[in-house]
Amino acid sequence: MKYSPFFQILFFLFLTLSCDKGEPSNLGTEAEKWASYGFSNYDFTLQISCFCIVDYTQPKRILVRDNKVISVAGIPFGELIDSSFRTIDGFFFYIDEQRKLNPMVEEIQYDDEYGFPSYIYFDISEMIADEEIGYTLTDFVPY
Repeated sequence: MKYSPFFQILFFLFLTLSCDKGEPSNLGTEAEKWASYGFSNYDFTLQISCFCIVDYTQPKRILVRDNKVISVAGIPFGELIDSSFRTIDGFFFYIDEQRKLNPMVEEIQYDDEYGFPSYIYFDISEMIADEEIGYTLTDFVPY
């Protein structure tokens, strides 16, 4: 059976557009660098940038022990119900999950020494107001 050129072009476009972007990612390299240190106990300061209340966007000290967040700004983590407060491994997972949503804007910077993400920003859709969010990780101290 012979297909018309229109259907051949349409089929080609479908295959091309349905494929993964295939863009190179340095997530693997940076995640490997981070993992090579084997840190399970560390602290860092997290500042969230979003269209949120001021208290939420203020810098907060995150304490991680045995690869679990135990405290955010002095408050035991069990009392907080917010997925924005995560371990550095959790931020690598977050980056990977956000990339699956094909964001309109993505900005990621990594710490030169340890490889953890020091700045993360995603805007998934330019058509949705105020859903963009950014994270800045500073003052990292391993134990």
